[in-house]
Amino acid sequence: MARKRELSCETRQSILVLRNEGYSMREIAKKLKISYNGVYYSLQRTAQTGSNQSRKRSGRPCCTTEQEDKYIRVSSLRNRRLTGPQLAASLNSTRKTPVSTSTVKRRLRDAGLQGRVAKKKPYLRLANKRKRLIWAKEHRHWTEEDWKKVLWTDESKFEVFGSHRRTFVRCRTTEKMLEECLTPSVKQGGGNVMVWGCFGAGKVGDLFRVKGVLNKEGYHSILQRHAIPCGQRLIGASFILQQDNNPKHTSKLCKNYLEKQAAGILSVMEWPAQSPDLNPIELLWEQLYRMVRKKRPCSQTNLWEGLLEVWGEISPDYLNKLTARMPKVCNAVIAANGGFFDESKV
Repeated sequence: MARKRELSCETRQSILVLRNEGYSMREIAKKLKISYNGVYYSLQRTAQTGSNQSRKRSGRPCCTTEQEDKYIRVSSLRNRRLTGPQLAASLNSTRKTPVSTSTVKRRLRDAGLQGRVAKKKPYLRLANKRKRLIWAKEHRHWTEEDWKKVLWTDESKFEVFGSHRRTFVRCRTTEKMLEECLTPSVKQGGGNVMVWGCFGAGKVGDLFRVKGVLNKEGYHSILQRHAIPCGQRLIGASFILQQDNNPKHTSKLCKNYLEKQAAGILSVMEWPAQSPDLNPIELLWEQLYRMVRKKRPCSQTNLWEGLLEVWGEISPDYLNKLTARMPKVCNAVIAANGGFFDESKV
């Protein structure tokens, strides 16, 4: 026999209102398109209980005790990498009747512990956290105008086909091998394009294609031909150059060159190591990736042309949002005591 649908509280209230207005139970059933018995028992229960709310159900008895639920929760918190089957096996070793993995997973969900793919982040030593904390405290009171004086720079690599991101599709069981349900891949990602880029004051600077391996001589050339000219063009005199601690960035050749250029032209921001999450240009790379994917590049040349095209389409409003969030980033790093923070909440 098919399971009958329970009447909602709104429907029960409608039944009571219509009954008080003088409608018969058959008229109410016809008007609300429900059964006569549904109207009858609803009015009967309301008369007995004085309420149109559903009765509290006892439900199926829980197969685990409160102590066992606590054991599951605490075990998972002590070792975040324990799987459902491992937790179930550990619990069943002390029980006469075993519980299923599904039961253990339900207890974890009830405790607010959801399974998810662990995010990959650079390893932070204690010294790294200390430097990140110092940097955040030094810059927490910077205004939006202060942040607009920074020229944000970085390198990024874009692959023609390959991607480390997971692609989700919806398909039937028999459609898993349909072309539109597959993610194409080729060896070495079908080639890649390495770029250097920068932005500041709500505007993008040059996007330079790096051919081959970028060494200190190559980066020195980028500073001369792109970074400093872009800083002066976008921001003006006395701009602040941001760069990470890559060895080619901190080489003697590049450091000596920047020291000579520093007087009245620029200053170099002291940047904490292992901190790509602090650099807003990383979000710009993500946006650039999404935009260029829509063009479906099929070769390195095609990819580079697409990157140049979408680079020019980046809106000033988006760039201003990236710099406007920097005070929140500083506060988040301080709250995390120099550790990583939830970037989606900043």
